[in-house]
Amino acid sequence: MAHSVEHYRTLGRLVAKAKEIETKMLYANYLDMLTEALKPRCTIQKHVNVLQHMIGYFKKLITSAEKQELLKLIEQYKIEHIPLIVPVTLINHYVRKYNQKYLREQFYLHPHPIELKLRNHA
Repeated sequence: MAHSVEHYRTLGRLVAKAKEIETKMLYANYLDMLTEALKPRCTIQKHVNVLQHMIGYFKKLITSAEKQELLKLIEQYKIEHIPLIVPVTLINHYVRKYNQKYLREQFYLHPHPIELKLRNHA
């Protein structure tokens, strides 16, 4: 989703039809589409979209104050006052605090070893 919303939706439709497609064909099609999906660069606006999308998974869990705090951090990231790792860290905190299983499994929240500090630039 951070690379291409269109590809994200296309891949979702493909996975939804998984039982209708031969496994080898599904795998080949998915790999081709995923490779294409990862070509466009991530942008701040695309990351903002992903972060805002994640808020939806907490809408019945987090308090109004927690939501406002998260929205404020996303806005600060959007105007480049803080690095991406800041709102991602808070989302990870809420994932653990509220046991949000779907988001816990998302590669977006843990794309690489934390020691590399790849999301720490402002």
